[in-house]
Amino acid sequence: MLFTVGVEYPKNDNEAYGMIVPALFNEQYSCFSAADSVELIPEMVKDAITTILADMLESGFDVMSIQDNGFIEYQKVVDFDHIDTWLLIDVDVSEYMGKKQRINISLPSYLINRIDTKVGASGGRYRDRSHFLAVASQHELSASS
Repeated sequence: MLFTVGVEYPKNDNEAYGMIVPALFNEQYSCFSAADSVELIPEMVKDAITTILADMLESGFDVMSIQDNGFIEYQKVVDFDHIDTWLLIDVDVSEYMGKKQRINISLPSYLINRIDTKVGASGGRYRDRSHFLAVASQHELSASS
């Protein structure tokens, strides 16, 4: 899932980059993180996101109801006026969607070959064919909401 991340630049050498994830803000939760360098931003914010998602899942929160509205909407929110730039961070949320189930599906050979080629060329973005299909399904289902 792609998460919009707001980044606040440090004002001096004694401050870190501050990050927020607006999609994970609600009455019970808020997702913040910090990084000492630009290179550490993805790692630190992914850690914050997975920590919040695990806590949400444990407390019974419907993780599937999370929607990211995108930076165009978030930059209109007064609470986020301090944000200097917005990033998109891709986080695999499949482990927070419940127990995996094996299914039997039939696809044309050419489609399976295209999926396998895409998985192989993804540089690790997709773990395997099943992960690719899960990501594609989630994308399609999110787009139709």
